[in-house]
Amino acid sequence: MRRIISKTGGVSIFCMVVMAFAMAMPLSGYAEEYPLEADFSPRIINIASNRMGEIRVLTDLNYSTFVTDGDSIFIYFNGGSNSVPYIQATRDSLGHLILRFTLEDLLTVESDLEVDSFNNALVVLVMRSGDEYIGTDGEVYIVNKEVP
Repeated sequence: MRRIISKTGGVSIFCMVVMAFAMAMPLSGYAEEYPLEADFSPRIINIASNRMGEIRVLTDLNYSTFVTDGDSIFIYFNGGSNSVPYIQATRDSLGHLILRFTLEDLLTVESDLEVDSFNNALVVLVMRSGDEYIGTDGEVYIVNKEVP
């Protein structure tokens, strides 16, 4: 009787170890979407200005995670099909990922922008594994006023 119990005990432990490894391994070829906080700075952008500064998107993703596993960055406005070009990835003092682009880059998607209203921005970070971090909370007010 003891021999039967010890054999079944060994088999059940072996099965539990195999199941633990199977659950720990990610599924290959399966892309997941993760939420991403995306806060624009500044929140009000005057596209008629000759401002030399950059537009920044502050995220809650670690910069080191994006540098290690990141592949592509896209920022779309109001459901448009074109992304803002030349987006640079940098970090803040806490190690969070910051996306930067210029007003000139934003004007390449001017046809997607709604002037004198809030614009919804979609930030998409694509990783080499196929996972996507998507931030939809980005609201930016776009104005077009000449300064006298």
